[in-house]
Amino acid sequence: MVANFETVTSGVNLNQYAGRLEQLGPALDGIGAYAERQVKLAIAQGRKLSGERLAPLSPNTVAEKRRSRKARGILRRDGGLLASIQFQRTRANEVQVGSNLKYAPWVILGTRPYKIRPKRKPTLRFYTADGWRSATEINHPGLPERNIFEGAEKAIGPFATATIAAHLEGDL
Repeated sequence: MVANFETVTSGVNLNQYAGRLEQLGPALDGIGAYAERQVKLAIAQGRKLSGERLAPLSPNTVAEKRRSRKARGILRRDGGLLASIQFQRTRANEVQVGSNLKYAPWVILGTRPYKIRPKRKPTLRFYTADGWRSATEINHPGLPERNIFEGAEKAIGPFATATIAAHLEGDL
């Protein structure tokens, strides 16, 4: 799951900037580090990059987090997603920010309803807002979309534009 930030230079006389355009690496690293910090902050605060709050947790999830004393925030259980957020330069003019965790797309983009069946035992045992329950199959309603990257252009774009401009003018 990634968000892409790409520099667009159409309509500008690039001859005066040709040398600096070939060496955007430091500027892109700065943009990537900034974007990574913003995404991690959004996760920690339970919001999208747009500032909008993420979809709330279900009462059953809240109850389980309270019972197990796990982190109570949205998109936070053991810190894996937060720790996995990184930036990398993928091309000469592009930075990607995202996670390489297998489950990242599911928790960020949501899922359709699905069935949960036991793998090793005859029944599932789980905690809900009403206490402990057992079942041979659960019809999970699916995960809601919690797209932390929504609003990335508006949240990170001005910093990226200013950073590239400063680099091209020789101020970086």
